[in-house]
Amino acid sequence: MQTQCPSKHGLPERARYFAVPGAHVYTVLHPVTDPVARVLLVGALASERHFSYHSWVRWARYLAAGRIEVLRFDYRGTGESTGIFEEMSFEDWSQDVHLLAEWILGRSPRLPLLLHGLELGAILAGKCFQEGMGDALLLWSPPVNANQVLRSTLLRWSGLEQLYESPENRKSVSAYIRELEQGSSIEVQGYRWSGRLWRDSFHFDLPADMADGSLAGEAYKKPVKCVRFGKDAVCLTMPYLRYGEVKDLSSLYSDTFNWVAGTFALPIERAP
Repeated sequence: MQTQCPSKHGLPERARYFAVPGAHVYTVLHPVTDPVARVLLVGALASERHFSYHSWVRWARYLAAGRIEVLRFDYRGTGESTGIFEEMSFEDWSQDVHLLAEWILGRSPRLPLLLHGLELGAILAGKCFQEGMGDALLLWSPPVNANQVLRSTLLRWSGLEQLYESPENRKSVSAYIRELEQGSSIEVQGYRWSGRLWRDSFHFDLPADMADGSLAGEAYKKPVKCVRFGKDAVCLTMPYLRYGEVKDLSSLYSDTFNWVAGTFALPIERAP
């Protein structure tokens, strides 16, 4: 099933469900007339999706306005996709990325493909790139491993509970972690985290040779760019000034677009 509607900028956006093993992934394609390149946006996971969503969609539309076709999506068990989050694994989400990368690579005409990962999506995009997919890789705020993202989310969630929950219902971060380490599942911002997900997160790492973009580019013989947000940034939405505040990333759009255009030698004079 596919629906098409124009964005507020007049460019079409095609929403559809993409079949993956055991579920359907919600995707939005930003098609353009005479595209010069394509980008697969591999976004933040679960609750972090909410805080990055606005910037992520604006970035997709910015790229489309510059004749770069974009595909964005929700992982299995998250957002608008089907599936039960608690039953999902990092391998399932890696498969989502790989299948969608194959699909967009198969579109005609064949054009350069950029894999662009954000936060946990940076690890997923990096692993897909490591497998030989894509012509270039762009990482925004890549963590060392998945546990770094889960832990920062859990810290924020626990902090919120200290503000709004009654004393008898409050839990410390250490109490949550004990439950996860004992194999129990916990609810964090509307998603059930399994003990298995927490355990596996320690070993789901960003490929070591991708921590430095220039060195990674030499290793893979393809362009790689790694951008971190602030000295101590762990993920896009940290640190908060107050809960729910979303950082505006529009200052990155122009320079990043120009890097993409230069990397692929696109026939574009400037950013849109």
